[in-house]
Amino acid sequence: MNDWKKCRKKPVVVEYREPKPPFPETIHTREGVLCAYPKRDYIIKGVEGEIYPCNKEIFNKTYVKIREKKK
Repeated sequence: MNDWKKCRKKPVVVEYREPKPPFPETIHTREGVLCAYPKRDYIIKGVEGEIYPCNKEIFNKTYVKIREKKK
């Protein structure tokens, strides 16, 4: 029996940035302390202001970058 169902992420806008080099950046998340590595990860700020690291490969499969207009 296949219990898996399909869903799609809601189209919400989140903010992201690169970790500050040269060392892994320590992030305090709801799940505990995690590290974000320069050149490998992004740091994402979620819809409730929570922050967490995300591998760039997964980020690129999940999110589309928005080009903001220069002011």
